[in-house]
Amino acid sequence: MIYIFFSTLILVSCWSNPKPKTLHTPETLDEVLLDYSEKRFLAEISILDSLSKSWGWQPDTLAGGILVQTIFDSSNEKNSLSDEIILRIRVKLANENLCFENDSLKLIVGHYEGPKAIDEIASFISEGDSVNALVPSNMGFGVKGLPGFVPPGAMLLVEVSQPIR
Repeated sequence: MIYIFFSTLILVSCWSNPKPKTLHTPETLDEVLLDYSEKRFLAEISILDSLSKSWGWQPDTLAGGILVQTIFDSSNEKNSLSDEIILRIRVKLANENLCFENDSLKLIVGHYEGPKAIDEIASFISEGDSVNALVPSNMGFGVKGLPGFVPPGAMLLVEVSQPIR
């Protein structure tokens, strides 16, 4: 009888002790994915910052964490929203393996349908300028990549110049 009393007492005391609350426990898949995405972005920014320092860059920072090193500044007026321009681009992985290049990419500034980084860089430069940019994956080809050219989640080194017409 005493055994049953103590067993019941132990079980009741275990049931009555609530789980300790943690500071933040993601409860939904959306919250977990947002948390993961934020941590990945911060890690990529840290890596790109380290790369730019090791290469001796003193970059400008654009939207989305894009780091831009000016190679040649023509001092011309910067491209404006809705300008139709032509760019020469070389897209490489951060380890400098070439993904692809395009010598005549036509686009309208602010309305480019491709990676956000190209539009951001296009609005930063002018005719005759040449820049290199380190691009986090979310501003490049994202988690899907560009099949056959850019792997999923790749951080990129993009070389961009705007020829004088």
